[in-house]
Formats: sequence, structure tokens, C-alpha cells
Amino acid sequence: MSFNELQSEIEKELVLVEFSTPTCGVCTTVKRKLEAIEENYPQWKFLYIDINKNPEASGAFTVFTAPTIIIFHDGKELNRWARNFGMNQITDYMGRIMEMLRTRV
Repeated sequence: MSFNELQSEIEKELVLVEFSTPTCGVCTTVKRKLEAIEENYPQWKFLYIDINKNPEASGAFTVFTAPTIIIFHDGKELNRWARNFGMNQITDYMGRIMEMLRTRV
């Protein structure tokens, strides 16, 4: 995915981006776990960026370590996790975002 494609995608309502590398064991595990939870969040767009192949994206979003997870809503960064985090932190946060959006309508 190019930097311009990424920019276009994060403008969508709910987007989770994992910045990773294929040689990072932790990144591979995180990606598998994200793929497993992705089916529970059909309203979210999940994207995976290889920071080695797309240094422009990692630079633009100030990503210095892998894995880094960033959540966007309507193009704005809401939260990020880097290196040491649990999947429950991410899913809890996603749930809170969904609840806020439901109560907003």
C-alpha cells in the first residue's frame, strides 16, 4: 500500500493500522491476533503497513518501533500502542469508541 493510499484509507470512519515488519516475530503474532478479532469488528477497516517497504508512512506518523498500532477516526489519530501492549487494551478501546459512536447518534 502506498502512502497516498494509506492517507485515503485513514479518512474513512474507523481504521486500525498496524505498522510492522515481516521479520519481527512479535509483529507476526500481533497480526494473527488482529486478523482473529477483525471479524468481530466489521465496521472497522484493518490495515497492515510494512515499515521497511513504506518508510514514508512510518515517518509521516512518527512510527519508530514495530509493532505500532494506531487507531484513526475520520482521519484523526485517536490512540496508539507501541511495542508492549495487550490485545485486550486495543479491543477495550475499540469497544469504547463504538459505544461513544452509538450514543452520539
